[in-house]
Amino acid sequence: LLLGDPQQLPQVSQGSHPEPIHESALGFVSAGNDVLPAQLGYFLPETRRMSAELTSAVSHLSYADSLRSHPDTAQRALDGVAPGLHIVPVDHADDTTASIAEADRVARLVGELIGTPWTDPGARRHGSPLTAEDIIVVSPYNAQVELIDEYLAAAGIDGVEVGTVDRFQGREKVVAIVSLAASAAGDIPRGMEFLIMKNRLNVAISRAQWAAYLVYSPALVEHLPHTPDGVARLSAFIDLIDGERA
Repeated sequence: LLLGDPQQLPQVSQGSHPEPIHESALGFVSAGNDVLPAQLGYFLPETRRMSAELTSAVSHLSYADSLRSHPDTAQRALDGVAPGLHIVPVDHADDTTASIAEADRVARLVGELIGTPWTDPGARRHGSPLTAEDIIVVSPYNAQVELIDEYLAAAGIDGVEVGTVDRFQGREKVVAIVSLAASAAGDIPRGMEFLIMKNRLNVAISRAQWAAYLVYSPALVEHLPHTPDGVARLSAFIDLIDGERA
C-alpha cells in the first residue's frame, strides 16, 4: 500500500544509486501521470483545505482537472477578497534571487489583508479579523525571504511566516502569497526548471485555504525553451497566469 502525492515536492536523496532512486515509489508507479491511473490504485479527488476556486487552479495545474473541494469549504468567507488564485505582475529588471519591487508589493498586500473579516465555521471563526498569523509568504530563494522579512518589519508587520517552499510543505494558512523574485529567465541561477517547476508551484499555491497571490515578473515568460520538457513547463506556467481563476 503506497500513500502520497507525487505532485508535491520530490523527495531529497543523495547517493550513488541508479535511477529511479531520484523519485518516490508512488511517483515511479504513476509513470508521469498527474493522477494515478484507475488500474493502479485510487486518486482521492477531494480537498478540505482550499476554496473551490483555488482548487480549480491547482487541479488544472497538477491534477488533470480531477481535484475538487469538499462542500464544507463553501462556508468560509474573507470579506472583499475573492477566493482563488490572484495574479500580481510586477515589472522589474536584473533581479536574480531577490527583488525589492516584489518585496515591497508583498508587504503592501499583507498590509491590505490584515484586519479583513474572516469566517471559517470549522475553526470557530465568525467575522474575526485576519491576522498576520493567518498569512504565509513563500519564495524559492532565501535571499528573497530575508528581503521580504525586512520590508514587513519596516511596515510594522510582525507575525507573518516567510520561507521557502521546502519549509512549508504540509502547512496551511488562510492566504498564501508567492514571490518568484527573478526578473527574467536569463537571471535565474538554477534556471527556469527550478523556478516554475509544477511541483513547487503546486505546493506554494496550495498552502492557502481561501486565496493565493502569485507575484511575478512578466518578463519570465519572454524566452524560448530548448527542450520539449522546457516548452511544456513554460506552457503550464503561462496557462496558470493567463487562466486566473479568482
